[in-house]
Amino acid sequence: MTDDPRTEDRGGEESLHALFLRCSNIISRRIGGNASRRQIIALLNERGALTQCELQKLLGIQAGSLSELVARMEKFGVITRAPDEADRRRIVIRLTPLGEERAREPRTIGDDRLFAALTDGERRALREMLQKIEDAHNRWKQEVDGK
Repeated sequence: MTDDPRTEDRGGEESLHALFLRCSNIISRRIGGNASRRQIIALLNERGALTQCELQKLLGIQAGSLSELVARMEKFGVITRAPDEADRRRIVIRLTPLGEERAREPRTIGDDRLFAALTDGERRALREMLQKIEDAHNRWKQEVDGK
């Protein structure tokens, strides 16, 4: 038996890794498609203007992927990019009025029904487990990045 959840043999049962990915895709589709786009809108709505570097760190995605995503969002009129007034070398990203409208749209379409299958205790436990996964990822990322 291995400790690697991607390869664990569970007597024909699906690996934890594969099940988690499938559930992540289900949730992403139920909340309206591209999770990263929704996350950017939510982060900008919550925190106000952010630099592209700040967004990259918060989302944990590659700079090139974020650049493409931000360019598409700007093209669709959801965000704007402009030089930071305090430091013209930095680019600040803000929601447009259309982006603010998108931020007010319900993000939980189907979420209540989806998570209704869990008891309150199970939802708390799931939240704790997911937080542990995120924390482990952040620690690993810091080690890899040498920070």
